[in-house]
Amino acid sequence: MTFKVERNFNKKIPSWETLLNNFNWSLTTFNNVKHICPGFLASWDAHLIKEVQTSLKKLNCTVAHLYINTCVGPTYGKHKDNIDVYFWQVQGISEWIINEEHILLNPGDLLFVEKGVYHEVIPKTPRAGISMSKI
Repeated sequence: MTFKVERNFNKKIPSWETLLNNFNWSLTTFNNVKHICPGFLASWDAHLIKEVQTSLKKLNCTVAHLYINTCVGPTYGKHKDNIDVYFWQVQGISEWIINEEHILLNPGDLLFVEKGVYHEVIPKTPRAGISMSKI
């Protein structure tokens, strides 16, 4: 198995306000944040969001990163991770391309991607998602 999709994994998703407040907290406390290109933001403090803590516990994960696209635009491009990753789509819609297969994720959907598997994320709308891992 290289990836697996679970539809409606958790519909108790954080609001845009909660997500942006979390990103702002990371930014103002000088924690690890990235502004990769216009409209693409990432932070490493999503584990502090109440709704995320429930998903972390359910998946037996400890780390959560927040990814936000305020407009339809680029992300990391085609890449692979060196750890297994769960991605929880919490706002908007994103398209994932894995092994030439196109997967649309809607709010509440969860995608598991094994380490070393190349994938690309394309926002279809303004979107936010939470990646979670065990380390």
